[in-house]
Amino acid sequence: CFTIWSLSVHMKLIDTPGVINRVSQLFHGHPDLVLGFNAFLPPGYRIEVPKNGMAFLQSPFSAQVSPSPQGKSPVAPAVAATSGTGPPEPPSRLSLPLTSRESQNPAATSSVSPPASETSPVEFDSAISYVNKIKNRFLDHPEIYRAFLEILHTYQKEQLEVKESRGSRGSSGMTEDEVFSKVASLFKGQEDLLAEFGQFLPDAKRSLKKMKYSCTKDQSFASVGKHGVLREFSFFDKVRRLFKSQEVYENFLRCIALFNQEVVSGAELLQLVTPFLGKFPELYTQFKSFLGDKELSHAVSGLSDRYMEGGGGREVDYASCKRLGSSYRALPKTYQQPKCSGRTALCKEVLNDTWVSFPSWSEDSTFVSSKKTPYEEQLHRCEDERFELDVVLETNLATIRVLESVQKKLSRLSPEDQDRFRLDDCLGGTSEVIQRRAVYRIYGDKAPEIIEGLKRSPATAVPVVLKRLKAKEEEWREAQQGFNKIWREQYEKAYLKSLDHQGVNFKQNDMKALRSKSLLNEIESIYDERQEQSTEEGASSSEPHMVFTYEDKQILEDAASLIIYHVKRQPTIHKDDKDHIKRIIQHFVPDLFFSRRGELSDTEEWTDEEAELEEGGDKGGGGTPRPPQAHQKELDGVYNLFFVNNNWYFFLRLHQTLCSRLLRVYRQAERQLLEHRAEQSRERLLMAEGRREKACDLAMELRLKQPSEVELEEYYPAFLDMVRSLLDGNLDSTQYEDTLREMFTIHAYIGFTIDKVIHNIIRQLQHLVSDEVCLQVVELYLAERKRGAAGGNLSSQCVRAAWETSYQWKAERVMAEENCFKVMFIQNKGQVTMTIELLDTEEAQADDPLDVQVNTYLLTISKLGYFFKPVFLPRNLRRFRRWQVRQVEAMRCRREWHRQLGVENAGSLDCRFKLNTHKMVFVMNSEDYMYRRGALVKARKSQHRVAASQHERFDKWHQSWLTNHVTASAERSVQNWLMGEDEEDLIPCKTTCLSTEVKGQMVNRYQVHYSGSKAPSSP
Repeated sequence: CFTIWSLSVHMKLIDTPGVINRVSQLFHGHPDLVLGFNAFLPPGYRIEVPKNGMAFLQSPFSAQVSPSPQGKSPVAPAVAATSGTGPPEPPSRLSLPLTSRESQNPAATSSVSPPASETSPVEFDSAISYVNKIKNRFLDHPEIYRAFLEILHTYQKEQLEVKESRGSRGSSGMTEDEVFSKVASLFKGQEDLLAEFGQFLPDAKRSLKKMKYSCTKDQSFASVGKHGVLREFSFFDKVRRLFKSQEVYENFLRCIALFNQEVVSGAELLQLVTPFLGKFPELYTQFKSFLGDKELSHAVSGLSDRYMEGGGGREVDYASCKRLGSSYRALPKTYQQPKCSGRTALCKEVLNDTWVSFPSWSEDSTFVSSKKTPYEEQLHRCEDERFELDVVLETNLATIRVLESVQKKLSRLSPEDQDRFRLDDCLGGTSEVIQRRAVYRIYGDKAPEIIEGLKRSPATAVPVVLKRLKAKEEEWREAQQGFNKIWREQYEKAYLKSLDHQGVNFKQNDMKALRSKSLLNEIESIYDERQEQSTEEGASSSEPHMVFTYEDKQILEDAASLIIYHVKRQPTIHKDDKDHIKRIIQHFVPDLFFSRRGELSDTEEWTDEEAELEEGGDKGGGGTPRPPQAHQKELDGVYNLFFVNNNWYFFLRLHQTLCSRLLRVYRQAERQLLEHRAEQSRERLLMAEGRREKACDLAMELRLKQPSEVELEEYYPAFLDMVRSLLDGNLDSTQYEDTLREMFTIHAYIGFTIDKVIHNIIRQLQHLVSDEVCLQVVELYLAERKRGAAGGNLSSQCVRAAWETSYQWKAERVMAEENCFKVMFIQNKGQVTMTIELLDTEEAQADDPLDVQVNTYLLTISKLGYFFKPVFLPRNLRRFRRWQVRQVEAMRCRREWHRQLGVENAGSLDCRFKLNTHKMVFVMNSEDYMYRRGALVKARKSQHRVAASQHERFDKWHQSWLTNHVTASAERSVQNWLMGEDEEDLIPCKTTCLSTEVKGQMVNRYQVHYSGSKAPSSP
């Protein structure tokens, strides 16, 4: 309260008698304190306390003595002052419009009145609450609160000295501007406290406004100085001397002129002057104090710090500097490097002082950075924690080593030298930061005192601090071991997941892509694009909308086994439907893909129609001939045609998705196995040469993952077993995904949704065996295939065009309420390609197009041949008859020529069409042939001559080859081997060579005779 009242007196919130009365009340019962307060009273005021306990005030402005009994609220007397008596009291608020304080008005104040009669902007309670706010704000930093009180006491003391020596020059004391500046530096970062303090010193807050000047023309420094105080005068003088250029200085003044004209705000003015003052931190800070907090409330945070740290970075145009890649620029040679203390020769040699990191913004770069997954964030968080703990431990350990060296040095000194020994700011080391950080981390707020004790009395403080540091070292090392276990568990859980960038998004997107609506929208969008393209180009495209390739037929069997495995374990599907589904998967689908059929049980045998179709196929009827299943060969250049509805389309798409993913997993397992074997062979080769040791998996060495329990050779079978366990519910999906990641690493995501694909396939299969339209689609296909309209050889596809058109017409009638898809299965070079095309069924024909075509053709022939008599001109008829005579003569000559050549031929092949079935049949005993008489007899006669000539040519070539390539010793060894004279352990025998003639050629026959033993059996 004493401090608050002292501040209130200066602010004219209360007069001097009022303060005396309040102090008397505050120090009631302590006469010595009341009398001691006389030292703070202005000249002419004095408190006396007689024995009766009544305090009397002696005032220089009144002859009356105003008694105030202690303990009661005194009434402040009105003290009248004449204009001619006593020295005038200087004003409490300093107004400094001039450059010196000699022009102050010496006129005395006419009266001294209590604060009740004075209009004040701030009440006395505001001052009390403000001081309490400061005290509460800086509870953790009491030194700031004490410094604030010290500033106020110093200011009050200097004001008293000014009053006592009012006539002397040079004792001006502390001004309000200086008080405000010191409080502003003390309350750095506390803008609310500083703004509230400005209410008590409004003249100081308006100091920047006083340096505004009229800028109708460029004014000189002297004209500006007329409007400022001494501190502002010195500021502009320093600025002018540092700029060293009148033009730069005038530009600086123009910026301030814009602010005076209210063209720019205070924040904008700060941005304008930053290039000028950014290299001079002291002037920059002083200029910001001129602006005040209110003007800087909208300034961009961190703007000044960027220029201060960069050392005038605005002056460097990095865009024009030398580039290194897209992220680095070379500083110009004229750039002045900032000073760095503590650099050694090695530092100057290896550290970079030339290249600066230059950011490339996202709009200037085409690189797209991927977002980190939560598992990557978890690993990074663990690494950050480990790094922070390592920094703490290493900082503590470095401090221990430094203090141990200091302790050893102290142990070699005498007691007197130990008392005189002092430490510098580095505390015995080479860095001021490391030791301070270690001490602050342990002692907290008491760290400054500990550091001061280490400097002044190291002999006493070093052992204590060193003991505490070592205790913390043991404690933190023990905690690190516990953290390592936790971090290791987190690494093992998140390592493989952190590598999988596609798993999370793949599962979400795949669930949407597997929906029936998505599959239908996909092909419809392609259909619409083709329609727009054909409309623009004016020509229709006959290419399919989708093409899929099945490269490995073995995958069809794996997919069928997984589907049937799950179907058997579905209690909601009826037994008859299960049998029907198995027949589709094991027989119907393999027939479409020209693959091997699966086995069926006795209760799942094929239907009568399908059995009849199979028999017809074996007989070579209308469909593509199928060889026996046990000896089925690959057929190339064949195709199957199948018109399907929506459900069949969904099933085929899902089936293709399942097969493609199984194939990708299989090939990935095969690729990993081949790489592993190649690595093993390479390691064995290198180890044999002694060049290196066996390499291990780095992730396993770092304990980021555990070794897989499945052998590489069993990856694909193990994957199928895991899918079955997942379908049964015996394996959790999380465990399933983690095991896949261990096996296939970043390629495992493709198998995450295999179970969902199988579920959707079975749902579609239930529609195929229960929906009436789906059943009709299959029946129509079997019927059309039986008569050869559902596929065959690609080379003869044009022959079946009319039948396939009829099949399409019938299929569109069956699927009148649904989409109709044309699906073709084409086998070529061991691969099956499935093409899908969405048909336009809006313009359906009323009749079968094949019937319409045949009837039109027959009607045209009947009209031309029977209802019209041919009409010829006589000259054309005579010409035609002459041509007939020439043809007859030519035929007679041709027969004579054929007789001379001995060639006979006939072209009597006859074929007919059946109108009811549209089939073409051949008439019996009608044929085409060509035969040359005597060819066999001539061949028998010339056979010996031809054979002898060919043998002679071969023998001549053989002898030349033996001469060039076979030595005499080799020839003898071959002859000995043929005659059984080799030194090998042979059964006792005798070999004879007989030369005989076979068809006119001499050949050698070797015969072996075994003596005393039975001839061995042939191998």
